[in-house]
Amino acid sequence: MSHPTRQSADRPRWAPFWGLTLIQAQNSFNEKGVQFLLIPLGVWLAEQGSGTGDLKYPLSALILLPFILFSPLAGWLSDRCCKTRVIQAMAAVQILVLGGMSWCLRHDSLGGALAWFSLFCVQATFFSPSKKGLVKDLVGTKHLGFASGVIEMGSLLALLAGQIGVFAWFHHLRETGNDGWAAAALPCTAFFLCTLPTALLTLFLPRYRPLSRKPFSASLLYAHFSQLKLLWERRTLRISEAGVGYFWFIGGAVLLMTLQTAEQHTQNDTDFAWVSAQLMACLSGGSVLGGLSASLLCRGSIGRRIPLIGGAGMTLGCLALALAPYGTVLFYAGLAFTGFTASAFLVPLNALLQDSADNDRRGDVIAAGNLVDCLTGLLAVGVQWLMAQALPPAGQFVVMAALSAAVTRYVVSRTPGRDGRS
Repeated sequence: MSHPTRQSADRPRWAPFWGLTLIQAQNSFNEKGVQFLLIPLGVWLAEQGSGTGDLKYPLSALILLPFILFSPLAGWLSDRCCKTRVIQAMAAVQILVLGGMSWCLRHDSLGGALAWFSLFCVQATFFSPSKKGLVKDLVGTKHLGFASGVIEMGSLLALLAGQIGVFAWFHHLRETGNDGWAAAALPCTAFFLCTLPTALLTLFLPRYRPLSRKPFSASLLYAHFSQLKLLWERRTLRISEAGVGYFWFIGGAVLLMTLQTAEQHTQNDTDFAWVSAQLMACLSGGSVLGGLSASLLCRGSIGRRIPLIGGAGMTLGCLALALAPYGTVLFYAGLAFTGFTASAFLVPLNALLQDSADNDRRGDVIAAGNLVDCLTGLLAVGVQWLMAQALPPAGQFVVMAALSAAVTRYVVSRTPGRDGRS
């Protein structure tokens, strides 16, 4: 296959773009799906007296650590190699990972399943900058706001299906007499089978010659600060990434707070899975709708006022969750509204970050952004764990409302003008 030239804003390649959207969504679905299979499995094992403990915190950390450790190498690989080739390789790795994880779950090996899950998280680290970097090559700057929003919301929709679907599926399998191992192994095997046609789809993505000629160096293994400097030196990149990073902070914290709420209002792993599915439906469903709405508003341009609306909504949503009793309509509506406005906050800032990066350093900028996102996500795990020791969920939502107001004021007041090149 030949290497086509990069498309101008007037000649977007929509067919490959929609294929890439599907590939990204399937990868996100499987990663989140197996994570949320292991959480109720851990609850079931704890009920059996295995001493497994609470898996939601270590699993959340496992997802983030590879991004923190390998983001510089992933960014270099995205700039130095054909992005499509990297995506194809990661699709093959996903097949291997889910096959191994399915085998471990069928043979009652939690340690083996966690090891394969860790490798899956490494795969996601190398997949991300190539996937994001290919978007602009396919659609150009003019359509980047819309395309970036579609990619992100496709991923969030897949996360929604993964979170809700596996909780509901686990609940159904347990209700029909299966033990926890079988309730986790069967969905994981289905995820494995879904990887096969998606891997074939990656073969039809166009290939572009890489622009960077930077050779490999051992410094790529610890080049975090030099890449973060790319974000720091240009105000547009710095401010937009501050907002994107906060989205992943509040997303991680509210997700854990939601699972904590489910644990407090259930008695066993079966009830926990069902209540969690309901809460995830509200939170993630609102996130998908908010992202799609923001994407439509960003068609033809990168919306600069949407973050103000989204940030104000996040603040009000967290306050509503602090005041609303659990189980009421207001509580569920507050979860959906918080997810909706958080995604609206994210979409234009994410597009601005990608568009403002130089073409030959875009992979480095995206990898640096991923590093910040993961550091803030890991911080969210620690902060929420500490808040859980001292505050009820209502008090934690008050803290998140105050943080949302402060971050929104900072980002909106310092976002550069239309040129985006400050």
